[in-house]
Amino acid sequence: MKEEEKEEEKEEKKSIQEEIKKKEKELKQEAEREAILMKADENKQEELELDFDGNIKYKNVIEELTLEPVDNPEEKYALYYKVIRKLLLKNLPKGNEFKTARDLIYEEINTFLTRGHRKNEKGIRGGDGRMSYTDDMHEMVNIITHWITSKGGMYELYIKMRDINISKGYGG
Repeated sequence: MKEEEKEEEKEEKKSIQEEIKKKEKELKQEAEREAILMKADENKQEELELDFDGNIKYKNVIEELTLEPVDNPEEKYALYYKVIRKLLLKNLPKGNEFKTARDLIYEEINTFLTRGHRKNEKGIRGGDGRMSYTDDMHEMVNIITHWITSKGGMYELYIKMRDINISKGYGG
């Protein structure tokens, strides 16, 4: 029995030693990760700058970045509702008899503003002209004002928008 107890004791010691080695390895790996992350924190995007007097100073590059707003919701709202929509409502013929013609023009305009999203068979466009790119809205304002000043009819506006959409690959 003593032999068996000695053997069990040896196995237990061996198991404990393996567990200790495993923990030491994990601690070493954790220390390596910590060192890597601490080293990364040392670089705060600072550069050396030399002025005209020969003085050297550190300059934080990130702090000097001025981020302009990429999007301006107020401008989009104004362009869509107060300019594009208002011009169309004022200059397209009113009444039920012209509804189909107006819908054709609105389809081409919204296809342009959504960069090619046309309504599907269920009437879903999958894009919103009110949220289009500001540059596209400005271009649309220019197209509409040119159409108004040239005293064009609904057909001319439709053809102009259809041709632009085709040229941009948005279909016809």
